[in-house]
Amino acid sequence: MSTAVTTSGSLALAPLPILPRLGDEKVVCHCLNVTAGDIRSASEVDELASLRAVMQQTRAGTGCTCCHPVIRRLLDE
Repeated sequence: MSTAVTTSGSLALAPLPILPRLGDEKVVCHCLNVTAGDIRSASEVDELASLRAVMQQTRAGTGCTCCHPVIRRLLDE
């Protein structure tokens, strides 16, 4: 969570930290046990570019949907 900082009398948000790269063995979708490597492989081989395409190909994100932000992050790498 960012906090507001004062710069020259105005409010600005503090910069967000850079997130580390997820290892391929890191489970992203706990409902279906899909790893970051599974998602990367599917997106590279099948040229997947959207959350919906990843969901259709790997089934990741079709359970509770809590992993959607991480899947989007992996697609943006």
